[in-house]
Amino acid sequence: MLVIADGAAFGPIMEMLTDYQLKYGNSLTLYVPESIEWLILSSGVVPDSEISKILEAPYDYIESSQYFSWERFFTALLVEKTSHTYLQYNKSVLNKAYLQEHEKELISAVLPKGILPVESKNDRE
Repeated sequence: MLVIADGAAFGPIMEMLTDYQLKYGNSLTLYVPESIEWLILSSGVVPDSEISKILEAPYDYIESSQYFSWERFFTALLVEKTSHTYLQYNKSVLNKAYLQEHEKELISAVLPKGILPVESKNDRE
């Protein structure tokens, strides 16, 4: 089983996952990037040269008095850069544009080697 989770939000259920791993053995692969927003921004799905510069040295752009965490900064950046586009990002509901083949391929390409993209139930329908 492959689990791709938002690293910033995943901590509270880590114990449950550890219990699952102990019960069922090494059947679990876990990839926990900084945040899902960081993963999307890193993929190049959103064509913007400023994003590349920011991702090279995020510490030069993240003001701790304005952002509680890097995850909140990357969320704000993704919301800003996709505003009024077909990729408009909303943290509460995933925009179906991110499930289109081209976008999924770009996002999958930044996953570490050995991690295969997983079809969602919706992909099979």
